[in-house]
Amino acid sequence: MVIQGQLAGIWRYPVSSLGGERLDRAEIGPRGLLGDRTFGLFDNEDGAHIYPARDARWNPAPLLSARLTANGPELSVNGTDWASADTPDMQAQVAQVLGRPASLRAYDAEIRPRYNVAPLHLLSLQAMAALRRAIPDSAIDARRFRPNLLVDLPDLAGEIPEYALLGVEFSLGGLRLRGTVPCGRCGFTSLPVGDGLPEDPAVLRTLVRRFERNFGIYCEVIDAGTLHVAAPLHATASAQGPGPVVIVGGGQAGVTAARALRKHGYVGPIRIFAAERHLPYERPPLSKHILNPGAIVSPLLSAQDAATANLALDLATPVEAIDLNARQVETADGSIVSFGTLILAMGGLARRLPGLNRGHGRVHELRSQDDAARLSGALHPGTRLFILGGGWIGMEIAAAARIAGAEVSLFVRSTALAPHMLPPVVSDALTALHRAHGITLHFGVEPRFHETETGVRCEVGGQHLTADHLLLAIGMVANDGLARRAGLDCANGILTDETGATSHEGVFAIGDVALPPSGRFETWQNANLQADRVARHILGQPAPPPEPLRFWSEQFGHRVQVVGRPDPKASLLSQSGQFWDFGSFAVGIDTPEAIHRAARRLSLSEPVAPGTPAPAPTAARKEYLLCPAADVTEGALLRIEHSARGALCATRQGGQTFVTDDRCPHAVASLSEGFVDDGRLICPLHFAEFDLRSGAPHHAPEGCGALTVHPTSERDGQIFVSLPHP
Repeated sequence: MVIQGQLAGIWRYPVSSLGGERLDRAEIGPRGLLGDRTFGLFDNEDGAHIYPARDARWNPAPLLSARLTANGPELSVNGTDWASADTPDMQAQVAQVLGRPASLRAYDAEIRPRYNVAPLHLLSLQAMAALRRAIPDSAIDARRFRPNLLVDLPDLAGEIPEYALLGVEFSLGGLRLRGTVPCGRCGFTSLPVGDGLPEDPAVLRTLVRRFERNFGIYCEVIDAGTLHVAAPLHATASAQGPGPVVIVGGGQAGVTAARALRKHGYVGPIRIFAAERHLPYERPPLSKHILNPGAIVSPLLSAQDAATANLALDLATPVEAIDLNARQVETADGSIVSFGTLILAMGGLARRLPGLNRGHGRVHELRSQDDAARLSGALHPGTRLFILGGGWIGMEIAAAARIAGAEVSLFVRSTALAPHMLPPVVSDALTALHRAHGITLHFGVEPRFHETETGVRCEVGGQHLTADHLLLAIGMVANDGLARRAGLDCANGILTDETGATSHEGVFAIGDVALPPSGRFETWQNANLQADRVARHILGQPAPPPEPLRFWSEQFGHRVQVVGRPDPKASLLSQSGQFWDFGSFAVGIDTPEAIHRAARRLSLSEPVAPGTPAPAPTAARKEYLLCPAADVTEGALLRIEHSARGALCATRQGGQTFVTDDRCPHAVASLSEGFVDDGRLICPLHFAEFDLRSGAPHHAPEGCGALTVHPTSERDGQIFVSLPHP
C-alpha cells in the first residue's frame, strides 16, 4: 500500500507547557525539531517545574506563548506583543497569568523536561476533522494538541489515518521518519490556550470515549535534515497489515489484547469469540469475593464498551476448528470466519479427578462465573467443606468458607501451602494463619473422595471422613486442544516465544493457554502484560519496558502480596515483621508500603500505564459537615462513612486536607487501607496511583478511571466537604 500526503504545518514549542510558534521551515535533528522544548518555567518560590498535567495550579500556563529569536526565547500573553522573559514587564505578566512569579531555565543534564516521550509528534488534518465532526460546538485547533508536524493524508481511510504510519518508515521532504506509538492524551487538551481557545472538557471526554484517549502519533528520526511546509510525504506499508484480527477467548487476556490493539492504533476489524454466555468479566473476584455475590462479577467489557471500541463480540460461540493454511476459524454453529491475525486466549480448564463427579452437585471447581455462583450457594454456617489443593484458590476459599461459618478441611498433597511459589518461611506464616482460624489442615496426603447424593466421603490415613461439599483446587490444565488439533506446537500449553508468537506465522497465544520460554505465571497482571506485548508486536511497535510481576490474595481479612517472580528455593535476605525480601522477589502480609518499595526497586523503568484522565468537576455540589478537623492527622488515611456519598477517604498532606471516594475506581479496594507517596494516593491492591489534587491515575491498570476528589474547607475546627448533589 502506497501512502502519500503533504506537510501542512510545522510547530515548535521552545518552552514546555506553553504555546508555541508556527514555522515555514525548520531544522530536524536526531532528537527532533531544533529548539523544541529546550526551556521550562519554574516556580520562584519552591522551584517546582510548571507542568499543568502534574498540578492543576499550573493550568493557565498554555495561555502564554513562546518563540525563539536570535537573542533567545521571548514570551507573549496575547500572541502579538513579545518580550524577553527576563524583562520586568514580562515577569510581571507571567506572574499575573500564573498567580505567582516564575523564571525561565534552559534544560540540561540535570534538569530535563517532564514531557520527553519521542522526538516528534505528528497529527493529521483528517484526525482533527473527525474530532470536529464528533463535537461540532468545540473549537478544534492544532494548538490544543501541540503537534510538531501537521500533515494532510487525503487518501487514507480511518478517523486517525496517521495510524497507518505506525511501525512504518516514511519520507517527509528530505527526512526519513518512523511512526512509533499513538500519542496518549491528558487534561492538557481541554485547557484554555493562547488567545481565543477556551477551556473545553468536551475535547478530552471525546478523545477518551471515541479515540481510546489517543490522538496523533509519535515519530523517531532516522535521517535528519531541513523541512519545509508543503514537503511531500511518501511511504510504502504492508497491504495486508495485521487484520482482520480474530481473538478466541473472551477472558482477561483476550479482551485486553483487543483493547491494546485499539489503544496502539489498529483501526481494522477485531472479532472476539467467547465460549461463555456472559459478558466478559474478571476472574480474581470469583475466589476473592465468593461471599459477596454483588462483587463476584466484575465486568471486563460491556456491550457499550464493545460498540464504542468497534469490537465484534460473539458470546456463547466457541471456536471448534482452525484452518491455518486457509487462515479461517470455524465456530460451533458452522460459521467460517477468515483472519489475518489470530490471537488464542482460551485460558485453562480446572484439573479434575477422573470418575469422582457423579452429578449430584457436591463436587465443585472454580474457573467461571457459574462455578462461583454454585459454590457461593453452598457456603453456609455449619456446612462441612472439603478442599483439595493448598494453592491460592484453595486458601482463599478455605478462608471465605470459614468466615461464613463452615467447617473446613484442607487437604494438601505436598508438605506446605503454595509450595511451588512460596519459600517455607512464608508458607509457615500462612499455615499458622489458617490454623488460628480453625481450618483443619492435612499435609502430605493422597485422599480418596466419593460423591454421594447427600455429600462427599473421604478416605485418608486410615480415617473415614464426611462433608457436604468438595472443592477441587488442584490447578489447571491449559485449554490447548483447539491449537493441538490445528497443528500448533503444544506441551500443556501453546508454545510461544516471549512476544506471544506461535509456531505458525500470524498466530499468537497469550494468557493461561500460552507457554513462553520464561514459563507460565497465572495471574491477572501477567495476562494484561502479555496482551499489551502481543498487540505492540503485531503492530510492529517496540515492546513495553519490563515490569515486575505482581500478585495478591485476600485471606481472613489479611492481604497477601507478592512482587517479582517467586522462587520457593530462594534464600531470605531480610525480614521485617510479615514482610520477607528475597532479593528477586518479595512477599508481604498487610505491608503495602514495603511491597510498593520493593516493586519500585525491581522495576527496570517506571512505565506509565494508561488510565482515564480526571473528568471535569460536576457543577451541582452541596457542602456537608465531614468530621472534626482534629480527626484528620498529617500523613494518615481515614475512612469516613457519609450518608450523602458512602465511604470517603480523608488525609492531610502538607497541612492541606484532601477528601476522595474511598473505593478504588478500578477494583473493589479501600483506598484508606493504602498510603500516600509524593502527593499521590496509592491503592493497596494493584498500586494504582491517584493525584490527590486532580484524581488523575498514574501507573494504573488498563481501563482504570480517575478518582473523584471532593473540594474541602475548614472552619471553626470542622472539616466540610462539597459532594455531588443529586
